Amino acid sequence: MAPPTSVHLVGSVPFSSAEEVFTKSIQALPGRLHTIPDGETGPRNYFAMWQSVVFPPQVLGPFHRDGKSQESTDFECTLEDIKPTKYDVMAIESYRTFCKLRDQGFIPQGVRFQVSLPTPISVAAGHVDFAYRSRVEPLYMERLIQAMRHLQDTIPAHDLAIQIDAPLEFAYLEYERGRIEEDFYKPYFSPVKEGILDRISQMSAAVDQDVQLGYHLCYGDHFHQHFVQPEDTSLLVEMATGIMQRVKPRHPVQWFHFPVPKDRSDEAYFAPLNRLDLGDAKLFLGLVHPHDQDGTEKRLKAAQAIYPHPFGVGTECGMGRTPLEDIDSIYTISRNVTRPA
Repeated sequence: MAPPTSVHLVGSVPFSSAEEVFTKSIQALPGRLHTIPDGETGPRNYFAMWQSVVFPPQVLGPFHRDGKSQESTDFECTLEDIKPTKYDVMAIESYRTFCKLRDQGFIPQGVRFQVSLPTPISVAAGHVDFAYRSRVEPLYMERLIQAMRHLQDTIPAHDLAIQIDAPLEFAYLEYERGRIEEDFYKPYFSPVKEGILDRISQMSAAVDQDVQLGYHLCYGDHFHQHFVQPEDTSLLVEMATGIMQRVKPRHPVQWFHFPVPKDRSDEAYFAPLNRLDLGDAKLFLGLVHPHDQDGTEKRLKAAQAIYPHPFGVGTECGMGRTPLEDIDSIYTISRNVTRPA
């Protein structure tokens, strides 16, 4: 089978600025990027941790209170208590740099500016006390959709791609299946699968028709560890199928990104992909691991033995906390196992 023709950057990249992310990524991966993120540099490099300032102190969870839950659950949180997310502000600023570099010929025509946004579940789980999550999450969703509206009103649709990042959803699903016991990952709504799909569908509905839409389905990357190792791709396939059934009738879906653990070069991990039907959407497999060209090629070969359609490659998750010395290896391997489109 021919090598993959595209590489997907999930979101965060540990460079100093959006300009550095754009220039170095384009130079390292010529003809391979369909979209390019700004690298979520600065305070955004640890996923949604920077969003803690959005919430009032009365609803913050144990992570922000020396491990203690809120003593009172009587605070009536309203939308006015939730500050704007500023995802739009950050994206619009980086888009100006994107346009400058494209005008100068560094970024090829046709490559879209990618904005990766976390689901409200993921943000609420990290910052909001369990007792308040069901009340605060819809308010955060409203603020996030406001940010999405602003960035789409500012960035032309033909230049924009929005990716929805969903890590905590898989922790909740695995908790429900009995594979995770830590109460931090206990869902605060039921039924879990339907609740997740409802929320992703709501967020997807806020994406304009001509804006590209993709999904990063994730098993977490805290200290470069998953909250639990996926048994195989079956749950990823199940949720991607559910998303497609709900979203595709209203909005085209351009891609899904799945993680691939470093030690899974066996065909059993990829076997559920034989029942994955993404239509015109492209699958990206996060099978590239630093300093492991041989292993990457084995994982790639195992995936190609199962999945009969063209797919792209990437890392398991964002690279924001990846040591700089690993980035060159990741880019080199990604380039070596792919070819220009």
